Amino acid sequence: MGRTTELRRAVADAFVPVAEAAGFRPDHRRMPTTLTFRRSVGGQVQILEIQWEKYGRPRFVLDYGACPGGGFAIDGRVFPPEEVFAGWLPASGRLKPGRGLGPGAWFRQDRPLLQRLLGRGALRPATEVAAELVALFPEVLRALDDGVRGPHITPLQP
Repeated sequence: MGRTTELRRAVADAFVPVAEAAGFRPDHRRMPTTLTFRRSVGGQVQILEIQWEKYGRPRFVLDYGACPGGGFAIDGRVFPPEEVFAGWLPASGRLKPGRGLGPGAWFRQDRPLLQRLLGRGALRPATEVAAELVALFPEVLRALDDGVRGPHITPLQP
């Protein structure tokens, strides 16, 4: 079993049903690095992306954005919504469990070094991390539907 297997399973068990209940459909084409979800709302396609940490540590971020239904144009080329990444979009954002660029920037199962040095276990329960994502997910829905960014949302575009 890989270092991220337990966390991936916990996210699949806890978050995927919540996203599907909100109308998002999973797209596994970019797995294992990214799990993408899309839903059509009005004339746009809303995108969620769970991006797993590239070095194989049990961490991920959730990015979101809304793409015009006809696709997104970059340098004269129009990309269909199913090929667009959330980070390309002007009103995109990232859901973060904490503040800053350090440990709070990721949903993570592995504990920060200081906590491990103080005797805490090396890993948090995967179900705890997945529950944290589910608890904060309504902020993403508000940002997508109403444009209101909650305290755990950071813009991806300046």
